[in-house]
Amino acid sequence: MASFLLEIRTEEIPANALPGARRQLQNLFAKHLGDAGFTAFQTTVLSTPLRLIVTITDLPQKQDDRIEEMTGPPSRIAVAEDGSPTKAGLGFAAKAGLPFEQLGRLETEKGEYLAATVNHVGRATSEILAEITPAILSSLRFPKMMRWGLGSFLFVRPVHGIVALLDDEIIPFEAFGITSGTTTVGHRVHSPQPFEISHADRYSETMAQHSVMVDPAERRRNLEITAQHLASTVGCMVHDDPRLVAEHVELVEWPGLIVGSFDRDFLELPPEVVISTLRHHQKCLILEFGDGTLQPFFLAVIDRKDDPEDLIRLGNEWVIRARLADAAFFFSEDRKLPLEDSIAGLERVEWHRVLGSLEAKAERLGRLAVTLSGQLNLDLSTESLCRAARLVKADLTTHMVGEFPELQGVMGGHYLRLEGADEELWTASRDHYRPVGFDGDSPASELGRVLGVADRLDTIAGLYAVGEKPTGSRDPLGLRRAAQAIVKVIIDTGWALDLEKIVAEAVYGVADQATEDIETVKRAVTGFMADRLRRWLTDVTGVAGDTADAVMASGWFNACETVARAEALESVRSNDSFRALALAFKRVQNITDGKAEGDVDSSLFEHTEEKELHDAVLEFHATLERLLPEHRVTEAFEAMIPIADTLDRFFIEVMVMAENNEIRANRIALLKLLGRDFLTLADLSILQIDGGE
Repeated sequence: MASFLLEIRTEEIPANALPGARRQLQNLFAKHLGDAGFTAFQTTVLSTPLRLIVTITDLPQKQDDRIEEMTGPPSRIAVAEDGSPTKAGLGFAAKAGLPFEQLGRLETEKGEYLAATVNHVGRATSEILAEITPAILSSLRFPKMMRWGLGSFLFVRPVHGIVALLDDEIIPFEAFGITSGTTTVGHRVHSPQPFEISHADRYSETMAQHSVMVDPAERRRNLEITAQHLASTVGCMVHDDPRLVAEHVELVEWPGLIVGSFDRDFLELPPEVVISTLRHHQKCLILEFGDGTLQPFFLAVIDRKDDPEDLIRLGNEWVIRARLADAAFFFSEDRKLPLEDSIAGLERVEWHRVLGSLEAKAERLGRLAVTLSGQLNLDLSTESLCRAARLVKADLTTHMVGEFPELQGVMGGHYLRLEGADEELWTASRDHYRPVGFDGDSPASELGRVLGVADRLDTIAGLYAVGEKPTGSRDPLGLRRAAQAIVKVIIDTGWALDLEKIVAEAVYGVADQATEDIETVKRAVTGFMADRLRRWLTDVTGVAGDTADAVMASGWFNACETVARAEALESVRSNDSFRALALAFKRVQNITDGKAEGDVDSSLFEHTEEKELHDAVLEFHATLERLLPEHRVTEAFEAMIPIADTLDRFFIEVMVMAENNEIRANRIALLKLLGRDFLTLADLSILQIDGGE
């Protein structure tokens, strides 16, 4: 068996593009080789910032030979009366690759057809790889693409070299104006000279000899071990930051770390300022004591084995010291005036060219927060909500947030806390931007939760109203994350909030600025929120997609109640009797769809099964009235199950569509009565049940 190696050597690829590139290459090679008839091969995709690497093992030297039996058009269509081929006959012969005279005949129940037996001689694996590899490379897609040369080449970054080997044989092809070969280069500092790859199986070993660690998993292990060791040399631990480590892995070909330090006086700044400087701006790992206390040390990643003259360490320390010194100055300047004095500056800052200033945004936020609080019957006064809406946005005009925009809200919380503000107010400022999507904690205070939800609703409604909504996979303004955060806060808090009503309030709040039809905007935002709630049900709650659809079809405006129904339905849907009930309910829906409502008259019953079903429906209705006010949703779904046998007997013994109009209408009314009660919980006809239609 043979091994294939592909290395695409490029200029530096952005770290966020590499995981997606690896997934695409894995899937594309698996598909193309599978389509070519290969089965038992093993594909591994690796990368560094400067190269994409595919290795495929257990490949045969050629495809298996195979015999294909082909059936063509009917002879009456393919052969003329004089025996000559028609256009259809010649087309089938060309498809089979045979002269028309060599085609056979196949007798079937439908008559005689043309037939052909085609022997396919397996092609060489090297030939197939040379054919599919350029096609795969040209189909790769990245968040941002580049053109170079005369603009005819398009890829994530300009390509400088291609290695393609099947064992020790070059796979010849051209891509991006470069011919494949065996030449590559090592680490740009430690081994920049060109050298040859002699065999596909020796690639990783050869690259390691030239100071390139091609396996991201190996680089990660190396970084984690080194980080723990270096942290221990200064008596610290590494702050757990898996996302940053994952980014470090994609930034280096040879993973290295250095320890740096800064003045301990800077630890008097709010910890978020220090963390933002180290992590957000310099991508450094943070060192701390075991209790989480920050220490004046950091770890910086380097793409080399060492820092022999300490220049990299000194450079990082200089940049960090300068940024922290700026932060200390801004912090001091901001604290010379109370945060409330910064509210006046909101009017001078444009939030959106159509939707107005930050002052206008804060006013809408206050009004919507008052409405939201009223819907939830919270003990928050109108005056306190409107004042808080301005204060939580006031830090957007401060020096610190101007320099560190990622600290919006956080700095306002610190300034209010230091001024002696009420804890609920300063924590609301700190937390109201949380969470980010479904990730992170919801705000700690009721005020923070109200302001956070109202703020995001206003943003979504406003941007939809001016035509700036997400499209496809593009969401540059983060509206999907904002909607997901709304869903998370509502469910985390257990609010019995009517999402339809509060969405309408948010949309009508931006009606004066809207450039789109406001009723269309309301429907679009409502649908957008429904989609995000469905995502919560499938991705966070973990229910099946059809479970989510079934419960949402019965109403979803109360998100917490919808989640409870989804969890309950998911827990009972595997019950055999419940599955039978779901199948029967499809029949109920089909029969009653579009039929007029009516009252059930028990005196018109002609069969025992009608009375039994009616009694079961009335009992179920009484059960719902008892269980649902107590939120005992799982028991309500379980109460459906005994109806399965009763409904089954009804359909066996009773002809619903009777000739007598009055009896037929009465039976339909009985089924509609059943359907109404079931639909308070879920539309079971949506469930995909084995054996269903």
